[in-house]
Amino acid sequence: MSSLQRRPDTTHPTWIEPPLPAAELPRISGTAMPAGVFMSTGTARTAGDLALLGTGMSIAALGCCAMVMTYIGAWLLQQVYAIPFASVLLMARTTLDPEVGPWVDVELNLMMLLSFLVLMRISPLSGYHAAEHKVIAAIEHFGEPSMERARMMPRAHRRCGSNLLAGLLPLLILGEPLWRINPILGTAVIVLGWSLRFHTGYLIQAIFATKEPTDRQLRAGLEAGTRILRLWREHAGERIPPLVAFWRRGLAQMVAGMMLGMWTAGQLYQYLHIWLDF
Repeated sequence: MSSLQRRPDTTHPTWIEPPLPAAELPRISGTAMPAGVFMSTGTARTAGDLALLGTGMSIAALGCCAMVMTYIGAWLLQQVYAIPFASVLLMARTTLDPEVGPWVDVELNLMMLLSFLVLMRISPLSGYHAAEHKVIAAIEHFGEPSMERARMMPRAHRRCGSNLLAGLLPLLILGEPLWRINPILGTAVIVLGWSLRFHTGYLIQAIFATKEPTDRQLRAGLEAGTRILRLWREHAGERIPPLVAFWRRGLAQMVAGMMLGMWTAGQLYQYLHIWLDF
């Protein structure tokens, strides 16, 4: 424990900043998969490309389900307020009153985001996500993971991609519509959202993106953590080209899976009326 000394870091709020790893430990990244946990050090990884591609597609499937939930909510609002929420969502109507249109876009974007986060919380991904965070934090604190050590770790992690996503969300879902209403308001929301990204990211992790893992989910995280440490030690000293290291982190495969999943959903939606007629 003496080698795991805390180094000052003013980038993150102290309440989500665990002790940083000792110099001899790797920087581990990871992600939750539908039935397990993926971890990588750049030199080694615990799952193959197809598993990562499937993970991206499963996230896209959650997005499609969130779109369906949003449509149901938009249709109900349309019946109550006589504002074409559902028509705008389906792009069946693209022209609205300039004073109303941006607010409709804001509401639809927030509904889609909330629907996705709720589905994420319900799905097994949130449990595996928490297991990933807990095991990585245990490695960072103690050097080696165990069930007892992982259980005591927090579900939120300072290096989770949710923090980056939280900083980009104001731009992605609020920036353009609010800019049409008032450029100063739109800019202020984007800047404020980015400056509070770690606080918002923590709340997203704590409420939606993670839940207390089951024993099975935590064991999957421990297996991934133990394996990645073993593989990392086996590859100790190996020089990896930056592009290869990036590929082994798994982000590219997951993004490709999400794009493939969304493309597939788009094709299904585009030709749905033909299949229904048939």
